[in-house]
Amino acid sequence: MEGKILPAPAVAGILKSGFVEVRLHCDLGSHAAANKALQLELTNNLALPIFVVMDPDTRKVLRVQAGVAFAADFAEFLLPAK
Repeated sequence: MEGKILPAPAVAGILKSGFVEVRLHCDLGSHAAANKALQLELTNNLALPIFVVMDPDTRKVLRVQAGVAFAADFAEFLLPAK
């Protein structure tokens, strides 16, 4: 996803026009266990990759996309949250 889908023009344009990227690495590193707990709290899902759109003011989870997606499908996931 990071190498092919996120930089795809259909997706990158949406991301650059109103999203702030935050990465939570749940599979590696010294904070993996705490990050995994936060992922479960936010999404009720431990799938990787998983993408979450949150309201920046309320921190309410607006949308969750678990698993790999094609660029067009991922763009459809992002658009309603924009």
